[in-house]
Amino acid sequence: MRTTTRWLLLAVALTATLATAAPATPPGEKPVPTPFTRLADAGSADDFDGADLAVVFEHAVNRVKPSGVTYVDGYRLTKVLTPEGCRDNSVLYWHYDPQSQALEIREVNVLRGDAKLAVDVAQVHDLPAPQSAIYWSDRVKTLQLPRLEVGDGIEVVTFSKGFTYALLGAGAAGAAGSALADAPGDEKYIPPMPGEYFDIVLFAGDAPIVEKRYELVLPKDKRLHVETYNGAVYSSLTYDDATTTYAWWCLDTPARAHEPSQPDASDIVAKVVMATAESWEAKSRWFFDVNRNQFEVTPDIQAKVDAILAAEGAANGTDERKAKVLVHWVAQNIRYSGQTMGEGEGFTLHPSNMIFEQRSGVCKDIAGMLVAMMRAAGLDSYAAMTMAGSRIDPVPADQFNHCVTALKLDDGTFRMYDPTWVPYNNDTWSKSETEQHYLVGSPEGETLSRIAYSPPEESPLNARHIAVLADDGTLTGTIDLSGGGASDSRLRRFVTGPRKQEMAAAVAHLLAAVNPRVEGVKVTHRAADDFSGDMWLKIEYRLPRFAAAIDGAWEFASPLLTLVHSNGTFYRAGSQAWPDERETDLMLMFTQMVDAQETVRLPKGWRLTGDPKTDPIDETYAMFSGSAAQKGRDFTVTARAAVKRRQIPPDGYGGFLKAVNASRDWSKTTFRFTKEGK
Repeated sequence: MRTTTRWLLLAVALTATLATAAPATPPGEKPVPTPFTRLADAGSADDFDGADLAVVFEHAVNRVKPSGVTYVDGYRLTKVLTPEGCRDNSVLYWHYDPQSQALEIREVNVLRGDAKLAVDVAQVHDLPAPQSAIYWSDRVKTLQLPRLEVGDGIEVVTFSKGFTYALLGAGAAGAAGSALADAPGDEKYIPPMPGEYFDIVLFAGDAPIVEKRYELVLPKDKRLHVETYNGAVYSSLTYDDATTTYAWWCLDTPARAHEPSQPDASDIVAKVVMATAESWEAKSRWFFDVNRNQFEVTPDIQAKVDAILAAEGAANGTDERKAKVLVHWVAQNIRYSGQTMGEGEGFTLHPSNMIFEQRSGVCKDIAGMLVAMMRAAGLDSYAAMTMAGSRIDPVPADQFNHCVTALKLDDGTFRMYDPTWVPYNNDTWSKSETEQHYLVGSPEGETLSRIAYSPPEESPLNARHIAVLADDGTLTGTIDLSGGGASDSRLRRFVTGPRKQEMAAAVAHLLAAVNPRVEGVKVTHRAADDFSGDMWLKIEYRLPRFAAAIDGAWEFASPLLTLVHSNGTFYRAGSQAWPDERETDLMLMFTQMVDAQETVRLPKGWRLTGDPKTDPIDETYAMFSGSAAQKGRDFTVTARAAVKRRQIPPDGYGGFLKAVNASRDWSKTTFRFTKEGK
């Protein structure tokens, strides 16, 4: 990224930012930059490592009203750097939810040379946003720009009001909230926690940034929790008789790195998290209060729970047994499909009778259904919020994207259940959600908690292969696969993918990695919805001409290890070739242990040549060991591999890669056999 000399004290008035000509400048002072001078100073694609677009200046002024409704004056100036950038930015997009935000596109200009080409904002189209699985009222505004040229600037002025960050909550504030409205029409946009403000601001994006500035203007009586994470940004704080103004900004920030299997951007780029909420305990009590009436146990729900427990022999079982039966019933029977069910969609936990009747909903509805059914079984259950896929930082902001269920135990602690993530999963809480933060909504008020670390031994893949190699090189064998934790889930979802009559063909496709001549495939397995034990899969096959004859000898690699390393269903970390280096953390979601043992009975007189071996590796984040030997006519190969953490930082990536590559190399090792007397 290029380096420039910039002053840090900038004019904060948006009108000055938008000016096209600088006012008279007193001697010795730097001129106030204009859009044209900013563009001229920004540079070209060569200055940004070949980027197609650069954010020259982005500025948002957020004015929070006593009700919590926020008025946002936004300004964004970008520069097109390449022909590809001209193509990809020819249409502008603004995504918004009309139930929580009013959005106006007030001005759009294309800056070319010293000319400003105004774009008619009356041509903005307001359209339903593309949707899948969640069909709410999100919308997208679009605007076609004139044909762009390399070096053009795109200047956009917007205004919005409402709240833009509330993933789980109460929706519209209702009559009580309406009394807080600051102006006519504002009552629609009062946030779920009336009077409060939350935001998470990232200071890096897909394009390089020359300068980005975020300002927050709060009434003087509102107090703010705020913290910066993942890097430094500039900041300032000023006040007057009526308000307190916070500002954060960054200069010359490269585009964020994009790498396979990396954490969410909020975990790795510089960000500011802010909230006016008093504490996590206050947020917990609020979440409980706004949803206290959503879990009614109707006669129909009670009858269904009684029938489920009786059918599973759990009516007189322990609380843990009842909870497991109910979480699996909800996971298998309430499909994930977010329908519009009323005002405030997207922020309200819908009533249990509605979800029971519809048999569908999103995470909050599925979790709410489990809360009601647990209560029908006499269990003390509550709704809880979590952040699937990334961490929650200590500031009590709305850092949630997922809803789950909490069962309160006799000692006052909670056991967590997630019916949304455990369809076809013997766990009651997915191993892909370990080390995840959560907040239970309770009348007493809970603090932020975290799911415990899950060691690789809790997600084992046990792979066994017994085979016979005939004199003509035909291999006939049986592969047994079983798994717990994350491995259980992956095996179950594999067998639920193809239709039953296509299962043998699907497995033959996997075995093609061993040899495409595979035939006679037969597959048996535990029923995918049988949660009485871990998942198992038995594969029988025949493989003609498996052993390759080279100079009178046979050569082949381990069929079992080839299979295990060829597909992420079995060994995710070992199924792909990772790059030599990384800039960001590697996020694998779960730990895993792979234990593979293979025995091939050779024809009489054939012997293993040489002494094939691999050195054991035990690093902080991964390990591997393997062996090969022949005893009598039985040739045995073993491999044991583990990924010890779900998230691996760059400074530990080298050790991880060393272990995984050793495991992959062992799976590709060619073993040579010769016949005695030749």
